Amino acid sequence: MSTSKPDGSFQEAVLLHPFFKGMERGTALSLFSECKWLEVGKHSTILKSFEHRLGLYLVINGEVAVVVPKEKEEILEMISKDGIVGLSSLYSVLNTTVEESVYSSVEVKAKEDCQLCLVPYTSLKNYWNEPYLKNFLLEETSKRLQDVYYSLSQQVGVAHGLEERTTILKRVSDVMTNSVVTVRSDDSLGDAARAMGENRVSSVIILENNRIAGILTERDLVSRCLARSVPLTKPVNGTMTPNPIVITRDAYLYEALATMIDHSIKHLPVVGDKERDGPIGIITLHDVMKANHIGALTSARKLENKDFPLEKVKPMAESMLSSLWNAHAPVFHILDFMSGLFDRIYQRILKQVEEELLQEGRDRPCSYAFYVMGSAGRKEQFMLTDQDHFLVYEKHSKEAVDYFWDFAEKVVVELEKAGLRLCEGRMMANQKAWSGSVGSWQERLREWSVHSSEDTLLKVQNFFSYRFLDGDETLQSTFEDAIKDQLRSSKILLVRLAQVEKSKPVPALHSSIRSILGMDRKTVSIKKNILFPFHHALQILNAAHGNTSGSTREKIDFLTKKRSISEDFAEELSEAFQEVIKLNIELKRKNKGDTVHLSTLSTRKKENLYKSVKTIREFQQMMLSHYSLT
Repeated sequence: MSTSKPDGSFQEAVLLHPFFKGMERGTALSLFSECKWLEVGKHSTILKSFEHRLGLYLVINGEVAVVVPKEKEEILEMISKDGIVGLSSLYSVLNTTVEESVYSSVEVKAKEDCQLCLVPYTSLKNYWNEPYLKNFLLEETSKRLQDVYYSLSQQVGVAHGLEERTTILKRVSDVMTNSVVTVRSDDSLGDAARAMGENRVSSVIILENNRIAGILTERDLVSRCLARSVPLTKPVNGTMTPNPIVITRDAYLYEALATMIDHSIKHLPVVGDKERDGPIGIITLHDVMKANHIGALTSARKLENKDFPLEKVKPMAESMLSSLWNAHAPVFHILDFMSGLFDRIYQRILKQVEEELLQEGRDRPCSYAFYVMGSAGRKEQFMLTDQDHFLVYEKHSKEAVDYFWDFAEKVVVELEKAGLRLCEGRMMANQKAWSGSVGSWQERLREWSVHSSEDTLLKVQNFFSYRFLDGDETLQSTFEDAIKDQLRSSKILLVRLAQVEKSKPVPALHSSIRSILGMDRKTVSIKKNILFPFHHALQILNAAHGNTSGSTREKIDFLTKKRSISEDFAEELSEAFQEVIKLNIELKRKNKGDTVHLSTLSTRKKENLYKSVKTIREFQQMMLSHYSLT
């Protein structure tokens, strides 16, 4: 960090700062002559905690963060161009000597290369009676105080919900049973049954060379052994569930619950750092239910039961989302949990419809693969919205066309019962344009490339958010290869998609509160202005590198592995995405659509949004530069 007297080239930039801008010119120049300017490199510490403060720091260029220097730094505030650091010390300055009491318990760090102007407190005292300066600092300090009170009120609300949070945010190690009953893989089923009875447990872990080889439960003994008259003298390795799903001791309790629901299991061996080493504990569904009194979460397993009414899916899903949200679960965990829940709804309905057709005497003529698109395809469908899906089947024949037409029609009807409304754009598997054989899909993509109208490009953008959900995995692999082959010969399609995105830039939001409140744009659409451009840029850049499907997190990871973006930027991008999604979830839960009114946000939320939008805008520019469109 370099410090010096400001020169002429820096003077005009400083005098345009709101701190100086309203002063009489002579007064401003006089005070400016006593200031110093600083150039600070990215990640550098500007002010340390508990050190004497010398004055106000005006942010001329760049962005700084006010942080609490704990084990993991907590960012209290982001201050950008036209912002001020040091307002909290004004009272001390005006009442005592600088040397005795101007200090702070927080640190200030540069988030990027910055230019600052230091206005010494000693100089500030001499100009305190300048009318504009006093009014300006009073106004800025009042705004800061308002935001502090708002933040404190939020924390009080959080504290009242602490009991609920601590149950769902407990770690697996807090709830698991430490004493694990184990048997060797060559021990008999009788040995395993005796071990369960003597220790009063409902499962045993099977070890092989001190590593987890399998699990055997009471249910396994009944359904796989007694029901089939398997002799109890047989070794357990013939009946156990091999390579069982495990979970780490540091995982959250709701992650254990999500894993159990996702795999329809009730027992999870708990491991340390190495996945298949001997278990350090075990956690059961009963353990989770005892520790977590949020009934909505534990009832999620009912959704897979065909007797559970589809009409009750939506209220149950809303209850689960509320539980996770009130527990302050991380955004990606909320998305993973809710997406897994909705995936199971789809899979249940697909299976149910296939069974219904079979009962009508209609055998499936060939294999199929079912895909979801849009927020479901990106694993972002945190609440039930509309249907976005398509269907691929193995062979093109009249029999296949007729069967899968009826199949898709029934699926759409059942999904609507579950609370997924019909897609307004008719992008569903019961539409001719969204169903067909692998060959017809190749031809469809070729047609999109040749006739890329605005309507066509809209379909393509939605298509590239697809994710395989259920069906034949071999067919899914064949379909993926066919799409990639077609893209290699239709690169112009990606160029046209990129050109569309150039005409829809992510908005450049200003960081300071004064700038935001004075903007012509008082509102921002989270989906239209931020998320859609982000997702489209992510999809286009992934497709350019040969990847055409996957969730948002998977696509960011893919670009990182391809070294299209750095690991540091990938982390910034993930954080930006989570911040925007978090705001979107908040708006949706309050039935406020997806438009945020900037004036209603606290300082911190505004700054977080600004920072996130800035990162997403930078990513969009990266995608455009790939096609030389910047």
